[in-house]
Amino acid sequence: MEPDAQLAPRVLLAVADPMLRRVASSALRTRGYSVSATTEEEAALTLARSFSPDVIMVDLDLSSPEGGSLFDTMRALSDAYIVGIAPPDADNARIRALRSGADDVVSSMMHPDELAARCQAMLRRPRQLHSRWDPMQASIISLGALTVDVGRKEIRVNNLDVAVTRIEFALFEQLCRRPAEVCSRQELLEEVWGPNWVGDTHVVDVHLSNLRRKLQMIEPDLRFIHTVRGVGFRLSNDLLRTLTDASRDTRTLISA
Repeated sequence: MEPDAQLAPRVLLAVADPMLRRVASSALRTRGYSVSATTEEEAALTLARSFSPDVIMVDLDLSSPEGGSLFDTMRALSDAYIVGIAPPDADNARIRALRSGADDVVSSMMHPDELAARCQAMLRRPRQLHSRWDPMQASIISLGALTVDVGRKEIRVNNLDVAVTRIEFALFEQLCRRPAEVCSRQELLEEVWGPNWVGDTHVVDVHLSNLRRKLQMIEPDLRFIHTVRGVGFRLSNDLLRTLTDASRDTRTLISA
């Protein structure tokens, strides 16, 4: 069953290993979490600002585009529970992360069931907040010129409403939760139509083509959705550049 976008706990997974990303993401989604995952450092920081995660799981070996480790940057950026992921023999890295404020450190070889169980255990604890926390922002994803309001199922471009269908919104939400990553047609079908969908996978192309046309009617100079031929879809480079520039200029943190 697909988790309710407003109620499901949000997990940001930032790991270098693509296989670990896929396996852990699948396990967490199966257990009712809303997951946004990436193997890229810059995309991880973007998601930490826009996805408003409840739990951040971050590879301790990843470096931050802002200097130092990605773990340290995440710890300073977000009020989410933060979990370090390290190789089984990386004792020094585990100890340093715990002393630096990690809520937990887990092995990269951990079984996905245990990973999900640790998330659940952390979410039972009271969370200590160190930034301004606005619950009214909990279901809003802000991506440069775009605002995606999950609660209201609304998309705005430069503060102008875009009239979209339920399916168009659901597809675009998936792309926005994974900026700089390619979402395959199969992944989008499973997220939006469910795992038991039987039919032509190019139904995704039709809906995204309609959505692309609607978005560009409002902002014709900005490409929104990039098609990776034979693979799937992602947010366009134009949009990611707009997002990166806005994040660096304002350092805005949208909290959940």
